[in-house]
Amino acid sequence: MRRADRLLDLVARLKAKPLVRADELAEAMETSVRTIYRDIAALQAQGLPIEGQAGVGYMLRGHVDLPQLAFNHDQIDAIALGLSFVEQVGDPELIAAAKDARAKIDAAWAKQPTPPPSQRRLRARQLFEQRAPRCAALVRTAIRTTKLLSFGYQDAQSRRTERLVHPLALSTYAHGWLLISWCPDRNDFRVFRLDRMKKVSISDQGFAEEAGRDLATYLKQRH
Repeated sequence: MRRADRLLDLVARLKAKPLVRADELAEAMETSVRTIYRDIAALQAQGLPIEGQAGVGYMLRGHVDLPQLAFNHDQIDAIALGLSFVEQVGDPELIAAAKDARAKIDAAWAKQPTPPPSQRRLRARQLFEQRAPRCAALVRTAIRTTKLLSFGYQDAQSRRTERLVHPLALSTYAHGWLLISWCPDRNDFRVFRLDRMKKVSISDQGFAEEAGRDLATYLKQRH
């Protein structure tokens, strides 16, 4: 993330809560506490009314206008519906992220002539079985960090196998979540239902998406 974007993100998070600790900000923004300290100091030097200290927490005094977001009605409706969908089907971390994203957009939407996402009359309602299992957070981390993913798998015929794959993408469908992957053992793409995956863990070993074994090739073959 660019530093300018990170500073805007930091201001939005300070606006969303009356008091927040540096370690909470660092975890949410996937950066170090030291970086948060530096960014807070930079914002204070620019004149933003941020009060607090290391180890206690920070609060934003007064009103701060963030740059306006240029979205029309349909775009905001799409955002509101998408966030509502994630809040219904995501894993706990993803649900929390969707709620934080809604709060950040609402905070930046002050004084706009159109209602913010939280006031849009668009909602998602999904079946319980479509919601992501707990392992989805690990799978997302493995995809983001390009690490091999290992797990036990039980197929529709109740056959159990141990798998070690290159995780490429997650997809939702009518009855749950799917992992799209490249399987070195099968030398081919494989798709797994997350609700059938057990003992999921991320390997220390990374991988690089290669031509013919990447998500773009998978999608091209299936469409």
